[in-house]
Amino acid sequence: MGVLLGIFFSSFGIGLSGALMPGPLLSVAVAESYKKGFWAGPVLVIGHAIPELVLAVFFTLGLNKVLHNKVVVGVIGIVGGAFLVWLSVRIFLEVRQGISVDLEAKKEVGWGPLVAGMWASLSNPGWVVWWATIGARYILLSLDHGIAGLVFFYTGHVLADLVWYSLVSFLVSRGRGRISDRVYHGVLYACSLMVLVFAGLFMTNGIMNLLKA
Repeated sequence: MGVLLGIFFSSFGIGLSGALMPGPLLSVAVAESYKKGFWAGPVLVIGHAIPELVLAVFFTLGLNKVLHNKVVVGVIGIVGGAFLVWLSVRIFLEVRQGISVDLEAKKEVGWGPLVAGMWASLSNPGWVVWWATIGARYILLSLDHGIAGLVFFYTGHVLADLVWYSLVSFLVSRGRGRISDRVYHGVLYACSLMVLVFAGLFMTNGIMNLLKA
């Protein structure tokens, strides 16, 4: 159970680090929350999670066949770790440049939060890259613990989006225009450090697997 909880909380933390960075999904969340209130955020996450579940299943089916191939597992670990290093550095630099969250940006979508959430995933090239690197490594790690491992990973990942975008929807529905930069930056710095730690773990594990090949 300890390992499963580790998968869950690390998946949540890395998922949160990605969710916190402003992007198309945030713009849609703000616009839909203005029109539909608090529940726009959770519904948006459901839409976002549907194609993620489909992609996760496809990756699981494919990666299950190479689970015992040390070279493939090692390469995925190193590539996933390198992507995490990039993410950590990007978060750190964005904070240093004074990144903030604008909750007053209004962008008309017209599809409703469920469809908009799905489209925000499918239209984002970085989404597939994330799953092919970090997601793939997490799936391999989770497969060592069967279906339970996959459930804990996916639940932690989706919950990160749910927590953040529910907060955004709540603040927008209450008329808040900003989130405290000090709090936001503090959380992002913590996420950057955490992501860097896991990058080291991913890459170390990848190298160890290559040495055993």
